Amino acid sequence: MTDLVDLAPRNSTPLDLAAIRTVDARERHKALVQEIADIRYRDVIPADVLPWLLRHWGLEDAAAFMDDHQRLYKEGKHWQTVRGRLEAFRIILDWLALNGEHERGTRGDVRFGLFQIGLGSEPEMGKLLALIGLANLSKGASSVLGRIYGGYDIRPMRLDMMRFDGALLDDWSGVYLDGIAPKLSFGRQHGEDIAVDVQITGGADGLVSGTARFEEGFVLDRSQLDGEVLEPSVVSIQAALSGESIDLANEVRMPWPNARWGQTWNFEPFAIYGGPNGTSG
Repeated sequence: MTDLVDLAPRNSTPLDLAAIRTVDARERHKALVQEIADIRYRDVIPADVLPWLLRHWGLEDAAAFMDDHQRLYKEGKHWQTVRGRLEAFRIILDWLALNGEHERGTRGDVRFGLFQIGLGSEPEMGKLLALIGLANLSKGASSVLGRIYGGYDIRPMRLDMMRFDGALLDDWSGVYLDGIAPKLSFGRQHGEDIAVDVQITGGADGLVSGTARFEEGFVLDRSQLDGEVLEPSVVSIQAALSGESIDLANEVRMPWPNARWGQTWNFEPFAIYGGPNGTSG
């Protein structure tokens, strides 16, 4: 590398040459300059340099939704080249360790540009917001993230494909939360232990019944068109099949022989729907 002083005019004074040598820092900082040029190829980028490299490659927006900036720097440049394609969504789902898939809109539909993301289960809120942010950065310019679902997925009515009681009238299931653009539809199971005081009065069989109350929405096979509020929300309450054996070991006086005996209670699966007035119809 040629020194600047070697390029000075022949009529330069000693003061001129001294000034040129003073400002020519290339030789003194040659090793540092080379280190700066090579730092982007390291396996681990220094933390004080990484934000500048992310900004250099245009990854600062994605960095706001991803904690592992080292991985973002290594894989983000490839992600940028496939943005707008399905591979970009596979990459961000892998970044967030989510089991899900991108669902295109149906060609020919009014909402062809609207796409959805299906997940195996409901993520925690921080990861959900990160997914929304990265998905909006990964989509094409004409696409819109309309819904994220997982666990509870009821589709809008299509008369040639669905049962009346297996679909919603005009939209996908889900709700809108403040500050979150796409609709969210996740299934949650709520339950508790129920203490049933069963008393045997001499009979061989017994019956235990329960009531489930449904306080909103519209169910086509249970509700009346002029008597319910049309809301795209349907809830099904089901009790799984369960059984319990009760063995009495103490000898008691009974019409049958005094011996160890057992009694089994069976709860059959059921689904009960009800309207706002608390009835089942």
